[in-house]
Amino acid sequence: MALHIVIDGYNLIGASQSSGYIKNNLESVREELFKRLLAYKRLKGHKITVVLDGKYSENLSRRHENHAGIEVIFSKNGEEADLIIKEMAEKKREGLTIVTSDRDVASFAVKRGSVIITSNEFNDILEMADYAEDKGIIDDEDCRSEKKGNPKRLSKKDRQKVKRLKKL
Repeated sequence: MALHIVIDGYNLIGASQSSGYIKNNLESVREELFKRLLAYKRLKGHKITVVLDGKYSENLSRRHENHAGIEVIFSKNGEEADLIIKEMAEKKREGLTIVTSDRDVASFAVKRGSVIITSNEFNDILEMADYAEDKGIIDDEDCRSEKKGNPKRLSKKDRQKVKRLKKL
């Protein structure tokens, strides 16, 4: 079953950039993100939605785009991407896996049953997908890490997260 992954776009960009992104170069940084997500999508086939801030743009309404099967939503002027992600978490509930490191968004989504993956964790998964694509590896067994360590039972939230991570 394909997962629906909702990504806080600039949050993930911040996690993947060592020195942060430059406003003048923002378009190329976004394109690099889409390229990495496309490699992951080809490997796993999950539905991906990237939500980006258009808070300081001149968009009068939300703008939807499609980049090779990856849905991209830009918020309207004065609106943060966090609001869109919260609305999606409210509507879809357990059906979403949300990639963000924003504590407010994560807390809101967890209360509605969504599974949260931090931007750093998902960035590591994207790096494995990049590697798999470069090497021609298609078997997803090679792209997952196995949980090792303490055999004590995890909390329900953590078990859901591990279960969802295994599907990524």
